[in-house]
Amino acid sequence: MLAMLAISSAAAIADLPAPAGLEFRAVRIGSGFGATTLHHVRFDPKTHTFAVMDNPDGDFSLGTAAQKRGAVAAVNGGYFHPDRTPLGLVVRQGATLHSLERARLLSGLVVVTRKGISMPRATAFRPTPDIREALQAGPFLIESGKPVSGLNATRSAARTVVVADSAGRFGFVVCRSATLAGMAAILADAQNFPGGKITRALNLDGGSSTGLWVREERPFYLREFKNVRNYLAIVAR
Repeated sequence: MLAMLAISSAAAIADLPAPAGLEFRAVRIGSGFGATTLHHVRFDPKTHTFAVMDNPDGDFSLGTAAQKRGAVAAVNGGYFHPDRTPLGLVVRQGATLHSLERARLLSGLVVVTRKGISMPRATAFRPTPDIREALQAGPFLIESGKPVSGLNATRSAARTVVVADSAGRFGFVVCRSATLAGMAAILADAQNFPGGKITRALNLDGGSSTGLWVREERPFYLREFKNVRNYLAIVAR
């Protein structure tokens, strides 16, 4: 039986089965027709890290790519053109697959080095030979624990977000329908994320690209609607 903990009149959290070293939760916000459910995966960077999985020809679904990589969880990755050319910086296992781009949408990055994980602004990013994995995306939804101003509040879509919390953990949050401003408000509410307030959140490609896979004997799979150019996985260090 799943453990259910009521956090407030507006939210409830259910712990879901997950591989060792991961926390996996469903967070239900609101009720009735206005309700939405988030799925939140988080990990300690001492034991796990992020890894980019490239899919240039569209041969692999998220689930297939994650199993081939030996991932414990994975989501869709960054933006890409109709011809599958990536938008923004993509680094996989130390090799640069696409260079950094300066664009308002591509405001941040997920970067993995031997020292750990960071989520810098694109304007502050400086490439180094130590970078093992990197993915550029945006916009930022949360910085310093607060929603970023100016986010769209009218267009709802599926959302995939990379997050860091006040306990030093990283992870994913996936939602099937939210505006960017609404997603930021949900992420900023500490009641929705007990044990670690979200301090930084970067939006990845969403909409029909959104998917979440978590390894178990019978994997949890919120299936994407199209095979995307790249995926972002959680792997053991």
